[in-house]
Amino acid sequence: KRSAAIPKGAPIALSFPHFYQADPSFLAAVSGLSPNKEKHQFYVDIAPDFGFPLAIRPRFQLNVIIKRDTDIEMMSNFAEELILPFLWAQDGFSEPSDEMAEAIKFGLSAPSKLSMLGGACLLVVGGAMVLAALGWVLWYRRS
Repeated sequence: KRSAAIPKGAPIALSFPHFYQADPSFLAAVSGLSPNKEKHQFYVDIAPDFGFPLAIRPRFQLNVIIKRDTDIEMMSNFAEELILPFLWAQDGFSEPSDEMAEAIKFGLSAPSKLSMLGGACLLVVGGAMVLAALGWVLWYRRS
C-alpha cells in the first residue's frame, strides 16, 4: 500500500546490470558502467521435454530515481531525472547438479522402461488368467 508521504511509491527502478540493453541515455548519465552480454544478461535454459530449467541465471540491478531539486545546491545541477544504480545481483545455476542430472536421465528413460515393464506385467497377468481358466476348465470337467 502506498503511503501519503510517498504517493507514487519508492523511487526505485529495476534493470539489467550496467543498463545492459537499456537506452544509451541511461548509460551516458552515469560513468563507470560497461554492459556485457555474457556478464549481465538474464537467461534460462529450459528442457523442451519437461519444461523445467536446466540452467537459470537471473541478473538484475536496482536503481534509485533522483529528481533535480533546486533547493539543494548539490542537486541543482542534476539532470531533470537521474537513474542511479546502487546494487546489482545474480543468482541461479549454470548447469544442473548431479542429482538433477540423474533425475533428468531417469525422466527421459522412464517412459520406455515403464511401458516395457507394464507390458511384461500385463503378459504375466494374462498368462496367469489363461492358466487359471484352463485349470478351472480341467477341474470342472473332472467333477
